[in-house]
Amino acid sequence: MEVVKTNIYKQLKRNNLIVWVVVVCSGLVSIFAIWTTKRISADADRFIYTISSDEKLLPLEKIEKKEVQHIFQQSHIKLFLEHFYAYDQWNYKRRIEKALWLIDGDGKELYDFYRQDGHYNRMIQTTSSQSIIEIVPEVRANGDFSVTAIIQINKVGQEKPREYQLNARGSLKKVNEAYPLNPYGYLIYNYKEVDKKQLKYD
Repeated sequence: MEVVKTNIYKQLKRNNLIVWVVVVCSGLVSIFAIWTTKRISADADRFIYTISSDEKLLPLEKIEKKEVQHIFQQSHIKLFLEHFYAYDQWNYKRRIEKALWLIDGDGKELYDFYRQDGHYNRMIQTTSSQSIIEIVPEVRANGDFSVTAIIQINKVGQEKPREYQLNARGSLKKVNEAYPLNPYGYLIYNYKEVDKKQLKYD
C-alpha cells in the first residue's frame, strides 16, 4: 500500500493565507461596525423622530433637532416649573428633587429660602397643595428667557383656591441629555423670581 505524502510547507502556506483572510475580514467587519455606531450616534444627536403630520405609510419622520430647539427649550422651562411649584405635602420633596436636575445652584438656593421661610411647614400644617394652571415661557435667541405662570393654592375647606401670578427670568444653556432626569438637554441658570402677586377676581 502506497503512503500519500503531504507537502507540509505547502500546507502551512495555505493555512497562513486562510488566517490572513480571516484577520482582514474581521478587521473590515470591526471597522464597519465602529463606523455604523458612530453614524447612528451622530444621527441621534442631530435628529429626532416625530409623528408625521401627513398621511404617510410610515407614521414617523426624521427631523433635525435644530428645527424643534425652541420647543425643547420651552418644554424644559415648563417641566422645571411644574416640578418646583406644583406639589402637595406628600410629594414635594420628590418633585423638587426632580426640579433640581433641571437648574443650577440657584434652584437649591431658592428651595433653601422657601424652607427657611417656613413655606413647606405651613403647607403641611394647613394640608395645602399647589398646582400650576398656566405657563407662558418666552425664550430669546441668546437663551435668556422670561416666564409667567399662574399658581393655584388649594386648602382643605377653602371655597375658592387662591391664585398667584409668578413672573420669573433666567437663562438656558445646552448640556447632555439624561433621560429621564433631564430629557431636553438644557440647564437653567441665573434664575430669579421677579415678582409674585395674588390675583383677585370679581
